[in-house]
Amino acid sequence: PKRSPAGKRIISIGRYSEQKGYDRLIEVDQSQSEASRLAYPHYGEGQDRNSLQELIEKHHIENSFSLCPPTKNIQEKYLESSIYVMSSRFEGLPMALLEAMACGVPCISFDCPYGPAEIITPEEDGILVKNGNTDELADAICRLIEDTDKRIRMGKQAQKNIQRYLREEVMKLWDELFNTLTTTRL
Repeated sequence: PKRSPAGKRIISIGRYSEQKGYDRLIEVDQSQSEASRLAYPHYGEGQDRNSLQELIEKHHIENSFSLCPPTKNIQEKYLESSIYVMSSRFEGLPMALLEAMACGVPCISFDCPYGPAEIITPEEDGILVKNGNTDELADAICRLIEDTDKRIRMGKQAQKNIQRYLREEVMKLWDELFNTLTTTRL
């Protein structure tokens, strides 16, 4: 499937929970002027959905920031998007980040503990900003939205760089490790 990187749509995927930091992303959106707001669809479910919806309504950003239910065809949603934003407070191995990059979507993420810094190569296939710095996150989003060429270049590089997580590549590493271990023991 093809994607259209020239658009200006930001996506985020995950549980509606404190860990995912959507409250921080709402803060970023509500700080933008009405004219510069973009579409921020968020797909997920979780116990914080109602409080996040209340926060969206409190800041009157319902037209730009929407909480969407999970979808069976998430790849289609990635392909419709220009940028993936991860606002998490902490992560493990963020699958949504890997999925977005595999679809050629450049990513912007807080440099939260464990995960994004191991996946994103800054300014090559995405952007990392100081964890919790919403001004820096807003600036990174604006820079990438305004620079279509950079966004397209980063998306292509993300798709290329993420190949290291393919099953075949990971299995080669496991195979090498096991071969080294058995050779060492003999």
